Amino acid sequence: MSFIHTFFRITGSLWFFALLFLTGGSGCLKIPDFDSGELPLFSSDTLTFDTVFTTLGSTTLFVKIYNPDREGLELDRLYLSGGAQSHFRINLDGKPGLEFEKVRIGPGDSLYLFCEVTINPNDPLENSPFIILDSVIVEKGNQKSSLILEAFGQNAHYFPTKANRRQVALIDLQGGTMTWTSDKPHVVYGVVYLDNGELEIKAGARVHFFGGVASYKDANGQSVFYNDGRLIIGSNARLRVQGTPESRVLITGARLEQSYRTVPGQWSGLAIDRYSSGNEIRYADIRNGLEGLSIDSLASCTISHCVFSHHTFSGIQARAAHLEVFNSLFYDQGLSSLIVLNGGSLNAIYNTFANLGNDEPAVLLSNYLCEDPPFCTDIRKNGLVAKLTNCIITGSSSDEFWIQPLDTLAYPFDLRLDHCLLRVNELIKPSQFPEFEDRFTESCLFHNSLDILFRDLAKDDFRLDTLSIAEKKAKTIMGFEYDLLQFPRDPQTPDLGCFEYEK
Repeated sequence: MSFIHTFFRITGSLWFFALLFLTGGSGCLKIPDFDSGELPLFSSDTLTFDTVFTTLGSTTLFVKIYNPDREGLELDRLYLSGGAQSHFRINLDGKPGLEFEKVRIGPGDSLYLFCEVTINPNDPLENSPFIILDSVIVEKGNQKSSLILEAFGQNAHYFPTKANRRQVALIDLQGGTMTWTSDKPHVVYGVVYLDNGELEIKAGARVHFFGGVASYKDANGQSVFYNDGRLIIGSNARLRVQGTPESRVLITGARLEQSYRTVPGQWSGLAIDRYSSGNEIRYADIRNGLEGLSIDSLASCTISHCVFSHHTFSGIQARAAHLEVFNSLFYDQGLSSLIVLNGGSLNAIYNTFANLGNDEPAVLLSNYLCEDPPFCTDIRKNGLVAKLTNCIITGSSSDEFWIQPLDTLAYPFDLRLDHCLLRVNELIKPSQFPEFEDRFTESCLFHNSLDILFRDLAKDDFRLDTLSIAEKKAKTIMGFEYDLLQFPRDPQTPDLGCFEYEK
């Protein structure tokens, strides 16, 4: 047998057995099927770049993408949600890109996803905010899953810590004063309850709440869901927000992109617990929460020169509390601008309540509170003393002012509307409160339209329009010589609402 003949006999046998092995004839190897319907698992649901950058810099982290199935897995797409505009970049198993298609992961196998972020903390906040978020999305058919990317770009005070996200922190101030200045933004995580002291927020400070849906297990093991990002002032504490006309305080959510500026529900809201006294909020913009401010029984708060806007529910809700509101603007609430339940006291002077785009009244006043609606077998009752002077109460509905009185000697409903503009219809009908105008109002205007009133509703410009019906209709009150923007009021014939007309 020749050498060549022998060679072909041997190599031919080798090729035969190799082919048999690869085709499964030997029973040792099966080519994986990539038709698995399962989505892969990320080794973490959030990739956090826990670095506060002080100079231009970048850092890289990674996660593993697992296929736990016994079958091969092919993804339709894996991509960076923010695309080319994102602060993040991704690399899938050594291959950089923004989007990957037909990604295959063998049975029980995994891929490495590397993520890098580059941040310049000296950029303006709108370009490089202190919390930078994005996500990596994987798609298979109509299924999606995501990996959250989170980085801390700007220098900020993170309070109480970044680890308090979806947690509750009880902080005893031990009789002292905690001061938040304007040197860096203040980012609040989780639900924070402050007690036994004072929180002072200085002029120009920016306070941002990292909100979102969170949950916990109750005593029965049931999941209870709530919105994260809330500051509660305890019964033995007080809040003093000390903005100025030149340097207002901003209290809002943590997303600074322009597209989030009018989005409600980004954080839960401010709350003042029962019996807390001496609270004041001056020259502040409070926006984008579920609710701007909640005030509980017998607590007191003074609001001056503030703007409450873009909330899911109400701007302010007070329950048997003592509330003063001066020179302030309320607009773009999901429900009412101001809700007063279970009585208490209210003194409102030179405010504009503009409730557009919902069917709830701009202002609702009641001297009782139903604890178990709609049955109302458990009702709390408390007397109400409320006076509104030189206010505009209007909106897109026919009734923007509503009262719910339990009119008894034990629980009085003492209301006075003095020189106010009201949009009402049903309220003044004989079937509702036939004595409303004579009993509760003095020198008020009833105007059932938004025409000839504000400058530009499409731009949320609630300054008075030329020849506005609210001009020269207010009464002069000492101590209120300037409007919300510090424009001087006419000393003889001032205008209604928080804005004096600027000629």
